[in-house]
Amino acid sequence: MMERMKSYGELTRYAYLFVFVFHLITVYWTGGFTHMRDPYLMMAGSLLLLLHPFFYLPSILCSFFVRRRLGTIWGLIGFVFLWIGYEYLHSLGEFSFPWMTIGNSQAYDLFRIQIVEYTSVYGLSFLILAFNVLAFFWIVQTTRNRWQLFSSSSLVTLVGLLLLYVLPWLYGSSVVDSNTSLPADHPFKIGLIQPNIDPFEKWGEGSAPDPFWAQMGMHLNTTRSFVKDSLDLVLWCETAIPNRILLPSHAHDWQILKSSLDSIGLPVLTGFPYTEFFDSVHAPITAHQISNSAAYYEDYNAVMLILPHQPVKEVYKKMRLVPFAERIPYAETVPFLIKPLKWSVGISGWGLGKDTVLFSMKSREGREEHFAGIICYESAFPDFVRQFVLRGAKFIVVLTNDSWWGNTSGTYQHIGFAPLRAIENRRWVIQCANGGISAFVDPVGRIHQATRMYTTAAIEKVIEPRSGNTFYDRHGDVFAKLCFLLAMAIFLTAGYYSLHST
Repeated sequence: MMERMKSYGELTRYAYLFVFVFHLITVYWTGGFTHMRDPYLMMAGSLLLLLHPFFYLPSILCSFFVRRRLGTIWGLIGFVFLWIGYEYLHSLGEFSFPWMTIGNSQAYDLFRIQIVEYTSVYGLSFLILAFNVLAFFWIVQTTRNRWQLFSSSSLVTLVGLLLLYVLPWLYGSSVVDSNTSLPADHPFKIGLIQPNIDPFEKWGEGSAPDPFWAQMGMHLNTTRSFVKDSLDLVLWCETAIPNRILLPSHAHDWQILKSSLDSIGLPVLTGFPYTEFFDSVHAPITAHQISNSAAYYEDYNAVMLILPHQPVKEVYKKMRLVPFAERIPYAETVPFLIKPLKWSVGISGWGLGKDTVLFSMKSREGREEHFAGIICYESAFPDFVRQFVLRGAKFIVVLTNDSWWGNTSGTYQHIGFAPLRAIENRRWVIQCANGGISAFVDPVGRIHQATRMYTTAAIEKVIEPRSGNTFYDRHGDVFAKLCFLLAMAIFLTAGYYSLHST
């Protein structure tokens, strides 16, 4: 496309159309258009499709600038590094949306994704972009008779394409083959419950006379059925407890639920809404004022570990919130948007968590185990998950809903992040979803016991809590940062030539 464009304006129009179609194919499901049950969800999804493509334009326009100043070859090289630099930058800040990082598309290619232990998902993006750019250059050169098919330049390019395609596959094949069966010297047995509760009825929209206890009854009965299997931990999904259960106003419900879990005797990790109170001086801008008082409160999408006969200690509050759906980005600077842009289902306008909390418990064999319990969208952030591992997490739990969107590709995309995070950190990742897909993912990225969408399920598996750090754990996104620096060097060189040519 850049070869034919005559101006930046023309390129902008065509680039926007290209990226918009890419969004339409990839994240059409974000608006809940398959069920059309929530106007705000449809509005937010429409805005994502229409506005998010603009984030891609700077890297494309910069590549066009480099091509015009330094020539086609440098333009193509610059395109690769500028795109990866953009993907890395777009994973930072409250507008971040790393869901569409190109490397995520390879999540099910088990052999090739083994390189993310060193490069994270950005290495996969590099492979895809480099292969396509090199292939494009070869096609242009040969079809325009600049190269003969068997000329040295043509053959060298073809060898480069072959190496880009084969070498990651060979490396990944050797890694997977050497880990055909993972030992469990220190077994830790986890069960998870996929309740398949309609997310709209969960918050009281259904016809059940007491939806809270109908849901809790199902969870308790299924948890009780796990007792005979000698589990170490049971997982309930994101906001499996839909009430602010730890508030004094729900003390009766909490007493009944805690007594029931104490009698069952199994530790439970669950999602729930957590509420904090503030005075007028310390209240964040997103906090809600309690009527006729100077007190404020903030709700958090949270996770807690309920241990038998022990008080709740750690509470993790979600730190990476979905832009607009869960929180207005940089709400402190645009407080007038907080109230009108608010989802009407359940609790919207979640507070922003601040700390990477680890959960700790003893296994049935008496070993102290530490693990992360992250929520939904957070599993799309490589460096964010890495921070929990650096703090000592031996395995990673992802609690999610994934039932808002209907039976669409969104859920399949989400479970695809689990193998990438597992390989980056060489940890087990266990995803527990409301309506699917739930699964166990081993440190090599193999998915075990994946459930079907919109089914009720209870599955269990023995995992191996792991310690030790990978290259990615130790050095983070050094590959992406290097790509960004190279992109800036190429762009600044093009700028230098542009200034001196005029």
